[in-house]
Amino acid sequence: MRRVDVCRSGWGSLRHNTRPRLIYIHRTEVLHIEAVASFFGGIMPPTLILVGIFFAVRLRGFYIFHPLRTVKLMTERKGDGISPLRAATMALAGTLGVGNITGVVSAIAMGGAGAIFWMWVSAAAAMSVKYAETNLAVRYRRHDKSGYYGGAPYYMDGGLGKKHAHAVGAFFAVLCVCNAFTVGGVLQVNAASRSAADLTGLPAYAVGVLLAILTLLAVTGGAKRITDVTVWLIPAVSALYIAMCAAVIFINRDAVPAALSAIFKGAFSTRAVGGGVGGSAIASAVRYGVTRGVVTNEAGAGTSPTAHACADAASPEAQGCLGIFEVFADTIVICTLTALAALTSGVRFGGDSMADCIEVFASSLGGGAEILLSLCVFVFVLATLFSQHYYARVALRYLGGGRRAVAVFTVLFTAMIVAGSCMAPPAVWTAADITVGVMTVCNVTCLYIMRREVKAPIFKNERKTKS
Repeated sequence: MRRVDVCRSGWGSLRHNTRPRLIYIHRTEVLHIEAVASFFGGIMPPTLILVGIFFAVRLRGFYIFHPLRTVKLMTERKGDGISPLRAATMALAGTLGVGNITGVVSAIAMGGAGAIFWMWVSAAAAMSVKYAETNLAVRYRRHDKSGYYGGAPYYMDGGLGKKHAHAVGAFFAVLCVCNAFTVGGVLQVNAASRSAADLTGLPAYAVGVLLAILTLLAVTGGAKRITDVTVWLIPAVSALYIAMCAAVIFINRDAVPAALSAIFKGAFSTRAVGGGVGGSAIASAVRYGVTRGVVTNEAGAGTSPTAHACADAASPEAQGCLGIFEVFADTIVICTLTALAALTSGVRFGGDSMADCIEVFASSLGGGAEILLSLCVFVFVLATLFSQHYYARVALRYLGGGRRAVAVFTVLFTAMIVAGSCMAPPAVWTAADITVGVMTVCNVTCLYIMRREVKAPIFKNERKTKS
C-alpha cells in the first residue's frame, strides 16, 4: 500500500499513523470558520447599535413620540399596484421563521438569558436602521411593465455617488444570493424538515423535497403571487404561534419574574465568575443576542428592503414606517414571547435548538403542541423561502442576469432546500452568522454614508386638515 503525503494530497493515507494529522487539519479548518464568525459577530453589534442610535437621534424618534400618526402613515398608498401592507407581509414572511423560534432558543443556549436583553437593544436600534434602508429602497427603486423593484444594491448604486458605487452594489447583490442559500434557505429548511420528520417519521430529505416543490409552485408567479399567499398566511400562523407562547407563559406564570430577572442579570452580571470569564460571558450574550436578533428581523442586513421596494407606497417615509412595524412585530413581540416561554418552561437546553423548542411547548401544553409547533415552523419556513427566492431574483437582476440566470438559480435553490434538510444545525448557524455579519456591516456602513438622504416624515397638522 502506497503512503500518501497529507501535506501534498490533502486526503491523507489509509495508514493509521496519518489519521491524526487528517483530524488536525479538519479541526483547524473548523476553528478558522469559527474565528471568522466570531470576528463579524464582534464588530456587528457595536456597528448596528451605534448607527441605529445615530438615526434615532437624527429622526428625532418620531415613531416613539408620534405613534398614532406613524400608524396612520403606514396605511397610505398612491396606486393600484402591490399595496404597502402586502409588501410588508412579504418582508415579514422573510423574517418570521426559524430565527423567531429556534434562533431565540439558540441565543439563550449560546449566550445565556442575557442574550435576550441584547436582542431587545438591537431591535430598538434596528427600528431606525430598518426605517432608513426601507426609505432608501423606495427612493431609489426602479419601474418597468411588471411594477416596481429595487433593494439595497440599487440604493447603494444610486446613492453612494462614487465611481465604485456599482461595484459595491454588485458585491452586495452577490451576498444577497449567498444569503438566500444560507440564512434564507438551509437554515430555515433544516429546522422544518427535522421537526416534521420527527413528527411524521418521514426521512428529513422527503420533507425537503416537499418544501422544494411548494416553493417552485409559488415563486414562478413573482412578487404578486408571493404576496397573495403571505397576506393571509403570515397573520394566521403568527396568531397561532403567539397563542401557543401565551399559553405556556400563562401556565408557568409564577416563573415569569425569575425569567425577567435572569434576562437583566445575565446581560451584565459577572458575579460568581472571574473577571475574564465574566467579560467573555457578557460578550457572548451581546454577540448572540444581536446576531440572532438580526437573523430574526433582518434589520440592517439589507434583504427585506427588496420586498418594501415593490410596494405602491405613498412615499418613502410611509413605507419606512412599515419597516419599523416589521421589527416591532418580529422581535419585540414574537421573539420576546418565545424567550419567556422558553425561560419559564424550566427546560434545560441540550444544544439541539429544534428539539429544545419542541420540549418547551410539549412540557406545558402536552403532545399536541409538537404538531402545532411543527405546523408553525413549516409554514413560516415556506413563506421565508418564497421571500428569499424573490430577494435573490432581484439581486440577480441587478447583476445583469436574465431568465436563464434566474432559472439556474432556481434549480440550485431548490436543490439546496433538499440538501439543507440533512445538514447539521451547528454548521448551518455558523454559516448564517458569517453571512449576516458581512451583510450587516456592509449595509449599515453604506446607510451611514447616505445619512443625509434619510429624513423623518413631515406629519400634517390634523386641525388644519379638517378645516
